[in-house]
Amino acid sequence: MRKMFLLAGLLLAAANGYAESTDSLKVESVVSVENPERVTITESDNRFKVEIEGKKGNPNFRYTRDVELSPSEVSVTKERSSNWDFNIPFKKRTSAKRNKRNEFQVKDFKIGLSSVQGAPNGMDVNMGSSWEITTPTFGWAYYPWNTETSLSIGVACSWRNYRMTGKQRFIKDAGTDMYIGGYPEGADIQFSRIKVFSWAIPIMFTHETKNNFNFSVGAIVNFNTHASLKTRYNLEGQEYKLTDNNIHQTPVTVDLQTSIGYKSVGFYVKYSPCKVLNTAYGPEFTALSVGLVLF
Repeated sequence: MRKMFLLAGLLLAAANGYAESTDSLKVESVVSVENPERVTITESDNRFKVEIEGKKGNPNFRYTRDVELSPSEVSVTKERSSNWDFNIPFKKRTSAKRNKRNEFQVKDFKIGLSSVQGAPNGMDVNMGSSWEITTPTFGWAYYPWNTETSLSIGVACSWRNYRMTGKQRFIKDAGTDMYIGGYPEGADIQFSRIKVFSWAIPIMFTHETKNNFNFSVGAIVNFNTHASLKTRYNLEGQEYKLTDNNIHQTPVTVDLQTSIGYKSVGFYVKYSPCKVLNTAYGPEFTALSVGLVLF
């Protein structure tokens, strides 16, 4: 309300004119209304209409004034303080941005390595060959205390790869079940892997310190819309590539993630207590991944 009174005063001052000298600017007159019941300012191009209803000791008081401003004055009075901002990757929030409560963000491109937990015997996933890639998150952050502490939610795409390069492979039989088994005798082994594609919804709590360090913790809800199996090996001079796009992944899983970083580079650890595959159709295991997070 105080800002509204100040703006009304400026507009009334502009309406009553300015007397300029080479070194000063003097306002001819100012109208002061104490405790108005309602102040209405209507804007149209370079014109403003100020309406004041009621004042202290006189509820029937009415005041109306039409104000026409010069182009330079219009550019000043049309400035608005916004509570929204947009995060640009690799650029830290300025002191002015700290006063923004809401922010659109593009952040957290992740590349890491995947491993499995609680897997059956023989399922020897090679972490060095099992990559995980997550696109930058497009999302919204809320700063409840006008500081560098935020709550955020967004959307990203994720590809996770669980790859075996040893003597065992994923086998999908003629029915619907998948299990761990060996290669044919004499096979030249390349790899056998499961790949899962997900739409990821990260919900994170993040804090940035004054010396450019940051940490975050939260949960990621994954909608696992596609998964596939591929096995490749050579046998007696012939190359074999076995694929299947119906391996019954768990449709929705939740990951727990924490990360720490400095400026635009960080390190993350992510664990999913949920089963990667529907255990009625395939081996039972959970996932753990570690890697780098950028901007």
